[in-house]
Amino acid sequence: MRFLANLCLVLILSITLSSNISAQDVGSIVGKIIDKRTGETLIGANVIALKNNEIVNGADTDLDGNYIIELEVGTYTISVDYIGYGKMTITDFIIEKDKQGNLDFLMEEESVQIAEVVVTAAKVNNTEAALVSLQRKSFNIQDGLSSQQISKTAVSNAADAVKQVTGAIVENGKYIVMRGLGDRYSVSQLNGLTMPSTDPYRNSSSLDIIPSQMIDNIITLKTFTPDLPGNFSGGLVNVTTKSFPSKFTLYAGVSGSYNTQSSQISNFLGHGSDRGKTDWLGFDDGGRELPDILKDEKNRALLSQNAYLNARNKDPKYNDLRNLLNESSRALSNVYTPTYTKTPINHGFNFSVGNSKMIGKNTIGFNFGVNYSNEYTHFNNGAVNTFTNNGVSLFEYQKLNESKSTETPHLGALATLAYKIGNNHSISFNAIYNNDTDIIGRQQSGSFVGQLSTPNGTYVTNSLEFVRKNYTSLQLSGKHVIPGIKNSEIAWTGLMNKSLQEEPDSRYFAYVTYQEDGQQLYAINDAEFRQPFHFSRDLNDNAKEAKVDITIPFLTGGQQGSSNALKFGGLYSTTKRVFSEYQFQHSRHGAVPTSLSFNNLGGDPEKYFSYDNMGIIDTLNDNNGSVSRYGVGYHYINQINNKNFYEGNQDITAAYAMAIYNVTDKLKIVTGGRLEKTDLYVESRDTTLAPSSLDLTDFLYSGNIIYALTSKSNLRLAASRTLARPNMRELAPFEQFDTKNGFFNIGNPNLKRTFINNYDLRYEIYPDLGEMIAVSAFYKQFKDPILRTFSPTATIPELGYVNIDEANVYGAEIELRKSLAFLGQNFNRFSISTNFAWIHSDYGIP
Repeated sequence: MRFLANLCLVLILSITLSSNISAQDVGSIVGKIIDKRTGETLIGANVIALKNNEIVNGADTDLDGNYIIELEVGTYTISVDYIGYGKMTITDFIIEKDKQGNLDFLMEEESVQIAEVVVTAAKVNNTEAALVSLQRKSFNIQDGLSSQQISKTAVSNAADAVKQVTGAIVENGKYIVMRGLGDRYSVSQLNGLTMPSTDPYRNSSSLDIIPSQMIDNIITLKTFTPDLPGNFSGGLVNVTTKSFPSKFTLYAGVSGSYNTQSSQISNFLGHGSDRGKTDWLGFDDGGRELPDILKDEKNRALLSQNAYLNARNKDPKYNDLRNLLNESSRALSNVYTPTYTKTPINHGFNFSVGNSKMIGKNTIGFNFGVNYSNEYTHFNNGAVNTFTNNGVSLFEYQKLNESKSTETPHLGALATLAYKIGNNHSISFNAIYNNDTDIIGRQQSGSFVGQLSTPNGTYVTNSLEFVRKNYTSLQLSGKHVIPGIKNSEIAWTGLMNKSLQEEPDSRYFAYVTYQEDGQQLYAINDAEFRQPFHFSRDLNDNAKEAKVDITIPFLTGGQQGSSNALKFGGLYSTTKRVFSEYQFQHSRHGAVPTSLSFNNLGGDPEKYFSYDNMGIIDTLNDNNGSVSRYGVGYHYINQINNKNFYEGNQDITAAYAMAIYNVTDKLKIVTGGRLEKTDLYVESRDTTLAPSSLDLTDFLYSGNIIYALTSKSNLRLAASRTLARPNMRELAPFEQFDTKNGFFNIGNPNLKRTFINNYDLRYEIYPDLGEMIAVSAFYKQFKDPILRTFSPTATIPELGYVNIDEANVYGAEIELRKSLAFLGQNFNRFSISTNFAWIHSDYGIP
């Protein structure tokens, strides 16, 4: 509620700021001033607008090289002047009512270009110039997307936009995976701060919460420098939002899409009568919560495998147990199989609002966006196969045909409030809210030769899952430029994240059906696979992070030293986790009448799980009419395992130093090191198990060489050492049952962190403003990488984690951005953008 209250305040602020919009016929011009050779933004450059050779208005660029000028409708001459650089003038620039004109200047030093450069507005073509210049001057090998490029592709959020990045794959419409590496090696950031992940198996966060209207640019870093987190090797995606809109903006959009496989179908596997009133929003309405009677630890302790023996005893001292067994048997849902449902089309809603206002010489600005979507995915005939090596060939251990339906309601909100003090200081506050839910229905059937005693039987599974992932993040950051110390820069950030993953009542039900003597038979074999059960899981993470970066230019005289700098800083991050899992197994015991067996009920789940068969189902009397004993049907037994309750802490402390040095006018070197200390501790509630811990101090380093072959081309070479840590879930002894294949996922407290040696080579050409051709090659060498393992020898097969000796990944990438203006005047507004990636990986086990 507090978060919603804050959002209301932001909306009130939007109305307040927008109420002062001038009634005059005015527009605005915004842009960025950039050093054409180095790509550095220029702070304090003077931009003026002239009409009939008289100055009408003007502004100085801020600490990011940005400026904004409001003007009445008309035609103007725009001029920019900066000490040490040749003057630039754009003539015949038209200001239109309520429209924003974009005009970036790429300036050259006087030693290169003394005369004033005059260009007519009709010839200005620089919509992508700022971003391409950012790539060109970058210390890292990187790719980027500007807000202009994003708007051209009509995508609705950051995840859709990132699909355009070379070597990037977006999984499930939200999670970024770079260069063919697993999620472990990718990091997602918002305005330079790591975004939290609510999935214990994933590193990256959901990028689909960020509306495209609020994005200034998206930068994907592919090589490491010491000022970045040491735990990425595939890539780091940083989404920068618009802090200071040039004018009041309001956007609302409704979207819909039709998928022939999942829209308007009647065989969607839904939750039937268990569907809650607020499922469409991604929130359970309470119907899936653990019943109160089972929240009591004393009650759970009484629900043992043999509880029915006492419950059927007529002695009054067992009345409480009898009532507990009877009530708890009916308190949990008896719906175990999906229900056919008809789906609507995929649909969504986006809303964003933003504005900025001058207060004296300072500027306050805000952006607020909210988006909602609900998507349906469905497939039939999916393959879930498991093979093992029997020493001669691959043995078909499990071969299942799967039908799966997933409803994914998503609700996200993002609010930014920024305050710029003069041109040298800014402070911004970001609030992020995200709620993603997967409502899953799954059915499988096929062979399970490696596990079943009836090898010709058909193994059938049904599962219902409601998995909610939610997080709230509050971020505060500041940036300060000190003109008296050669425009030295101090940037600091702090954040607090609260994230959770809830599975309030997932259900799993498996059986075998086979033919014998011409009859169709059904069986639930306890020794071969899990009995029907309910489970409830809760994961809660609380994280805090703070970092500071200080950049000090040196030897700034002349061209060669124009961008020399020392950069150093530090980071502290702490995360605390609490995880719990409750399991209740549907118990079948010898006293249940054979008439109620699954086989005798014709393999009908609805009849088998009927409440009429649960708890106390009969009262047997003596000849004199008094109770002799009670008939006990199916009931639930408490299957809570203490090892599936764990707490974890992760503290990361880092310090780094790096140097950017121009050896010659053409050769730049960026090098440095980063020291990271990791304290990771995971403790199970099972006191017989030793805690898992990592207490490490690692030195990471990088070297980047950028050589300007010509004024329009660079050759880049990069080498670095990074790491990847096991996460708390992988270290914990937690035995998670996986409904996808009926196996257990087991943690490994002995996992080690992975070291990665990274090598990159890139040749890039910049034919004209906003254009680029880049060819890259990379090689990554992994020491002690973490892989999944499969153990079929356990009673129920197990999937686990293990370090192997080494692995290798290598590949090549090509990226092209080119205007089609060379084809003639009719193609001035057309451009082409494309990319290609080829990636190969291998690993070896001694």
